Amino acid sequence: MLVAIKVGNSTAQIAFFQDPKIDNFSLILESPKEKINWKELKSILSPFREAECIICSVVPQLSENFIRNYESFFKNILLINHTLITGLNIKVKNPEKFGADRLTCSVAAYEKYKKNLAIVDAGTATTITILSNKGEILGGTIMPGLKIMSECLKEKTAQLPIVEINSPESILGTDTLSSIKSGVVWGTVFAVEGIVKKIEEYLQQKLSIVLTGGNAHLLSKYLSYPHFLNPYLVIEGMRLIYLKNIKKLGGNYEV
Repeated sequence: MLVAIKVGNSTAQIAFFQDPKIDNFSLILESPKEKINWKELKSILSPFREAECIICSVVPQLSENFIRNYESFFKNILLINHTLITGLNIKVKNPEKFGADRLTCSVAAYEKYKKNLAIVDAGTATTITILSNKGEILGGTIMPGLKIMSECLKEKTAQLPIVEINSPESILGTDTLSSIKSGVVWGTVFAVEGIVKKIEEYLQQKLSIVLTGGNAHLLSKYLSYPHFLNPYLVIEGMRLIYLKNIKKLGGNYEV
């Protein structure tokens, strides 16, 4: 049994694999991060006591506190970082600073598609990670996510409101709310398409787009580029990283 915990800047997800060799999982919890009482999670996790656990976190303080509180609850806890076996070559400056979420998604995307990829993770930030068909992480871009864009407009202006980000009715806004919604969503879509096009020109090769993250379904409606849609790529990546590193924990699974 494997419990996979993803701690993002805005949300947390907990998934369970009955058999880590199979990619079927159950989503136990998906919640805004600030609403989770990490010390009281044991009641939810009680059926999984003594299971293996893997964590993908971009919030070091939370993951460190979780490990302290749960190190005797799980059989083993594996925290994803650049030193683990991933099967990828991280060809960026300061690989120790490369996001665990971007690394984990890259592992899953490489195993699943084996193409030259632009992995678009539409979450708190919208990141684009470029992965070669040889398993090389070449770099990418980071920009504000859809929610941050909306919140920033409210924070930095006198009169603009926060807008719930969902499907704009038209690219042409006819009032303040619809104009913000259109600007945020279509602005992100055009940014992704434009950045991918420029990177293709820079690398002189075509890229296949993989969309993942909390806003993946929304962006997928408007992206004109052909693309793969996999909102839970990071969870699949955690399973694969666990299998690649299980021997360190005394297990015997193989991939």
